Amino acid sequence: PYSDRGHDGVLSNDSLHGDDGHARILNDLTVEQLCKQALCHAQAGCDVISPSDMMDGRVGAIRETLDTHGYSDVSIVSYTAKYASGFYGPFRE
Repeated sequence: PYSDRGHDGVLSNDSLHGDDGHARILNDLTVEQLCKQALCHAQAGCDVISPSDMMDGRVGAIRETLDTHGYSDVSIVSYTAKYASGFYGPFRE
């Protein structure tokens, strides 16, 4: 769930979430979306799911979703570091 701001999460701009009018990433909603995406990829025949986000709890949630729907053989490759690259440059500033 990539945004036009370069974040890979669902953004809030809503005072109900306590963000004082500032956009912030909603971790739990983002993880739910990542689980839906992972399941869609598994149903399409992917052997490996490789989320590139940095959301807390995502790997466990994706694993549970895949297992619950009968995709226990689908692997998850998660990386926790993004390498220095000009591709991500605009989002670091």
